[in-house]
Amino acid sequence: MKSIAFVVIILLSGIQVAAQELTERVFEGTINGKIPVKLTLVSDGEVAYGSVVYTKKGVPISVVGTLENGNFFLNELLPNGQVSGVYSGTTKADSMVGMWSTPKTDAKELPLDLRLLQQKSVKRPALKNVAGTYFYAFGKDGGVGNMRVAQPKPGQISVSFDNVTGAPARNQATIGKTTLKLVNNQAVYSSSEFGKCKFTITFLENGARVSYTDEAYQCGFGNAATVTGNYIRTKTNGR
Repeated sequence: MKSIAFVVIILLSGIQVAAQELTERVFEGTINGKIPVKLTLVSDGEVAYGSVVYTKKGVPISVVGTLENGNFFLNELLPNGQVSGVYSGTTKADSMVGMWSTPKTDAKELPLDLRLLQQKSVKRPALKNVAGTYFYAFGKDGGVGNMRVAQPKPGQISVSFDNVTGAPARNQATIGKTTLKLVNNQAVYSSSEFGKCKFTITFLENGARVSYTDEAYQCGFGNAATVTGNYIRTKTNGR
């Protein structure tokens, strides 16, 4: 019996270690065939995050988004939360091919062609404190997301949202301060006040991804307004 118990413990430990390992990929290629870029991307389930470097400038810019079922959608986020680039397309074992554009309404989509340089396993970061202000903005007239997070103790957060759609509608998606459990860098919000509303907040090293869960979209927000999206942490004091 002792030997069986020992084997079970070993197996469970192996599963736990595997669950904490993420995949990091480094891609290199061009935008519009002439702008060299290097993209480092970590996959955590369907959430993807990392950084992009425009080779001539050499400054890493945060990227947050999704990588799911062979498709990717990423936002390039400056430190103040402004979205400076949008990436979308398809992935294969050794490439990412698609389009890049800026959030400007008259912006042209430019072809994106990236090839895999290297791939490795990395440990999921143990985020001790996720408190802060998380933000994104699609330019002057675009949508804005504002998520405030406090962390009164380990394993618990208090979160609120104040998001609006772009001009001219400026419809709102707001949620008052709500306490949620925090497990493995994730918190799940669920409400039945307006119907089925459920979404997951995945916290990253310097940002967050908010995604609807179980197709539960009935949150009582204004037309086309949402709390989902890709955020960068602009402040760390939770206020």
